[in-house]
Amino acid sequence: MEIASPKKILNALRNVRFGYLKTLLRFSFQKYPGLYLCVLLMLLSVVLEALAMTAFIPLSEIASGRPLSSGNIVVEILSVLQLKATSPKYIFLGFIVIFGLRIVTQIVGERLLMLITENKMPANLVSQGLRNVLHYVPISEIERKSIGYYITLTSEEVARACTLIGTLIRFISSAVLIMLYYATIAKYSPSTAIGIVIFLFLSGLISFGILRKVHRLGGELMESAREGSSLFVDALNGVRSIRAFTAEQYVSNRFEGYVLGHKRRVFLIGFFSLLGKLFPMLLLIVSFGLYILIVTQINHAPFDYAFAVTLLIFLMRFFMAIGEAVNVFVKIVSDTKVGQDITEIIHIKETAEAGHKYLQFQTLQGSINNITLQGLCFSYTSDNVVLHDLSLSLQCGKSYAIVGESGSGKSTLLDILLRFHDPQTGYASINEVPLTSLEEHEVRKRIILLGQETIIFNDTISNNISYGREILRENLVEASRLACVDEVIGHLPDGYATVLQYRGTNLSGGQRQRIGLARALARKPEVLILDESMSALDPMTKEKVTDNIIAEYRDKIVIFVSHDPAIREKVDVVIELRKYAGLLAGESQALVYEAHLENLLLS
Repeated sequence: MEIASPKKILNALRNVRFGYLKTLLRFSFQKYPGLYLCVLLMLLSVVLEALAMTAFIPLSEIASGRPLSSGNIVVEILSVLQLKATSPKYIFLGFIVIFGLRIVTQIVGERLLMLITENKMPANLVSQGLRNVLHYVPISEIERKSIGYYITLTSEEVARACTLIGTLIRFISSAVLIMLYYATIAKYSPSTAIGIVIFLFLSGLISFGILRKVHRLGGELMESAREGSSLFVDALNGVRSIRAFTAEQYVSNRFEGYVLGHKRRVFLIGFFSLLGKLFPMLLLIVSFGLYILIVTQINHAPFDYAFAVTLLIFLMRFFMAIGEAVNVFVKIVSDTKVGQDITEIIHIKETAEAGHKYLQFQTLQGSINNITLQGLCFSYTSDNVVLHDLSLSLQCGKSYAIVGESGSGKSTLLDILLRFHDPQTGYASINEVPLTSLEEHEVRKRIILLGQETIIFNDTISNNISYGREILRENLVEASRLACVDEVIGHLPDGYATVLQYRGTNLSGGQRQRIGLARALARKPEVLILDESMSALDPMTKEKVTDNIIAEYRDKIVIFVSHDPAIREKVDVVIELRKYAGLLAGESQALVYEAHLENLLLS
């Protein structure tokens, strides 16, 4: 086993992120005051154990025929109760009663701690974390990070943090128990107390190698968990592609490698933690046995075995407490090294609301009559300019088709309209009200964007269409009619109550898209944006749905993002976006023309 220097031990202690622990503890005790009661009960429990164990001192003195030493708490309690303090029966009875109370308080304290850290706290944090991600984390930040990051942050990281709180509280009680045992040993055998310090120093140096190993494994464990989670979700989402390219074995083998590596690290952390817990105990038994043999050989006087056995009991409990404390400390070191501050994601809402207090949001009066973009510029990096000096005007009562090659900025333009991104320079407004002065939620209630990929949930058709909104049945039926999916639903055995499978695997691609269209239409938005949302529909159905939507939105704004010539022929205005990098000096990025003029040219 590696022998570590005191300098290395101090470096390891520095790796414990005390700032993270402080933040986590402050947050937890503020949100869950019941933790204070847990700490009180567990401290009371260890005090009762230390008190009960002192009953073995007078029992050993009686067994060896020595007079009772003064200051024993159990004996004094018996004297106060006017019971025979020199009676082994009463002393042992006192031990039973006090230790029984220790067990009861420990059970109650542990039960309350588990209820908070393993039940209430993780459930609240997971749901609140997801809610805050959905409401307050910018889209750009969500897209920049992996799915596995958010899965671990709102599940594994929450579980880790909640477990860490329980571990810290247990560590505090174990530390207090160790101090109480050491004080008792020092009182009755000062030489043994000195020997304990030397023993702990030597065994600590040896055990530190185990601690370093677990510390390193903790970081590897978290990384493998994230990679495995991302791979698992990617495999489920891409199962069609995996099968289409006959890559099932490759993906399965890759995932199995991650799982095996992850579980091996879990096993090693558990094994080394157990070794760190039991090693001092093994060393103690061997050392104590050698000590008795040496003393009995050197001193020919009778050996006080009764006191020795009592001292051994104290030492065993003392080192068991140390073993538990080391085990807990190893877990704290492992978790704090890789743990992320979940309080950040919990405080996202507070941070966002605090920022909103200084923003003066305007209210959009009346229906949307026009959307204006003036000199709009947006770039993801300095060498990746997507929109440059773009100016457009979208008027109520007209239908639009936005076309353009990949990279021309179509998706970015839509993201700006939905306030997923804000323009870096330039001006965007709705009814002459700056877009950035409108609250995001209000904008997205009025403007609905439907993409090509429709998310279908393992729920009824009715709930898939309403999707979090309270929508009247007649509106659901009307939306389904406009999307030409009403006949499909009518032929299902349970109609709108039919439960769809995960990702809509019991529907065709066109049927899924029409469910998505019905979902958008049922909300009756003032601006409807369809981004290749009918790509899977057959030409006849697509034409009918397009006619329905244009007729329904004749007094609103509807925007089709599509390269389909049939749609371009039906709208009022065509907006052709061009890549900024391919423009000549002075050229406009958007060509805007009436659709009927294009049709005349084509004819």
